[in-house]
Amino acid sequence: MESPQRDHWKRAMEQESSSIMLNNTFSALNSCEARQLQVKQIGSKWVYKTKHNPDGSTRYKARLVIKGYKQTDFGETYAAVGKLTTFQYLIYLIGRYRWKMDHLDVVTAFLNPKIDDDDICMTLPEGWPESLKAPKIIVRLRKALYGLKQAPRLWHNDINGFLLSLGFTQSSADRNLYLHSDGILILLYVDDISMSYLEAATKAAIEVKAKLSENYKITNLGTASNSSAWKSTAMIPESVSVRKPILPQSWDNLAWRILTLSRCP
Repeated sequence: MESPQRDHWKRAMEQESSSIMLNNTFSALNSCEARQLQVKQIGSKWVYKTKHNPDGSTRYKARLVIKGYKQTDFGETYAAVGKLTTFQYLIYLIGRYRWKMDHLDVVTAFLNPKIDDDDICMTLPEGWPESLKAPKIIVRLRKALYGLKQAPRLWHNDINGFLLSLGFTQSSADRNLYLHSDGILILLYVDDISMSYLEAATKAAIEVKAKLSENYKITNLGTASNSSAWKSTAMIPESVSVRKPILPQSWDNLAWRILTLSRCP
């Protein structure tokens, strides 16, 4: 690698590789098993990206991606993401009622769910850190990986089930908007989580974030101000007038219901 940032990318690759190994994302195949394979081996590659933190610093991210475009046998792949109109509605509530909004990032989100296909085999790319003593040739996937066609759906099913187990309910207007009677709203956009809540629900929100961190590797980016998914300011000053978006009346009912329940003793 000849990039001037090669040291940053090398560390990013090591972090990604360590996460994959600790997560038991794949298992090694010995030479005998590899010869007996009756399935096509899919290649993989590194994808590099920089992200900017709220304080202006730069994060270097390296992601191991399977070449899913070479998959020929797979099930359902569709996974919905949060709607922009939903986010606009949350901005309206935040501006009018002085709610808080936190931005959480699920690290290597797609590596969490197990796959339901035992015959997905992959070859590792150049640059895999030798210090990890990982297999050099072929591995069998045990969990989802970025690039896998069904990975988004598997991840969404996983996080959806977990949020429901915490007592959240899905909005009928947007299935990626989750409501909690404590006064917390969560909006999902793939691996980005926007959590909006009342001042009185701060303690409950902290507990929810703690439970999410127990189940997933979470980076808490604090008060959302530059979400990579939405690119919009979360906290709106009192002097700014926020125009309410035109949305179904049921949304108003849901929001007012949460406000009412959160104020109950």
